[in-house]
Amino acid sequence: MAIIFSVQSANFSYICAVKKILEILILLLLPFFGGAQESLPWSRDVIADALEIDRLGNIYLVKGNVVTKYDAEMNFLCAYDNYPAGSMSSLDVSNPFKVIVFYSEFNKLMYLDSKFAELRSPIMLDDAELYNTKVVCSSSFGGFWVFDEQNVCVRRVDSNLEISQQGTNIYNKLADADVIAMRESINYLFLFADDGKILVLDKFGNFYRSLEVGGSCTDFCIDNDVLYYSQNGEISAYDVVADNTIVIPTEGKNVTKFRIRHDLLYMLGENKLDCLKIQFK
Repeated sequence: MAIIFSVQSANFSYICAVKKILEILILLLLPFFGGAQESLPWSRDVIADALEIDRLGNIYLVKGNVVTKYDAEMNFLCAYDNYPAGSMSSLDVSNPFKVIVFYSEFNKLMYLDSKFAELRSPIMLDDAELYNTKVVCSSSFGGFWVFDEQNVCVRRVDSNLEISQQGTNIYNKLADADVIAMRESINYLFLFADDGKILVLDKFGNFYRSLEVGGSCTDFCIDNDVLYYSQNGEISAYDVVADNTIVIPTEGKNVTKFRIRHDLLYMLGENKLDCLKIQFK
């Protein structure tokens, strides 16, 4: 993607001078802010079953019912454990100030702030007449999305537990597959099915496109409007707008669970978390 700047010749010397000053400031400040980048790639010993990264670069590791939050340099920040709530089904950190923890066993959803304090009492989806829900995710329009298995569509639920948006029926796209994960990007909603199919919906929950990645797909994540998924130990990046796919270099590592945030790739292995900088061409 190229960015083209147009400047009038009369302002050219002024812009050059400002640019030179900025370059000097960057060189002076680099020792203070460049530590994290200089240490890449890094590897840490961890005990975790799942991984999430928020848009601020904070790292969330999940083991059983416990979520532990670290900063970008793996310094401990806080932890959350709600054992009485049952088994944790999913964690959504799309909004780091309003984290969603979902417990499908009791059809219950929790909102946490950036320090893992509960923002409100538990949300019981039965109260919104949404029963036996298995998949939820945060919505940038406020509230959250729910996949309605009975009507085979997505629904957006507002803060008053009212249905504010309902997408079209997508049974003919899913067939007998089950949706096991869902995430929203800037302009799309992504549904990950257990047969490896990924459905792309528009921001209103209507079907847009499907991607057949096969049953060997082990994980996926979203960064902006780019879909990343792991398959056969490799990571592929699918650009929805351009409708093309490229393979992301992983330095020979066999990847199953991962997250990408901007130009950083986090790979969760057995008792190990690796982070490296990736170069997009």
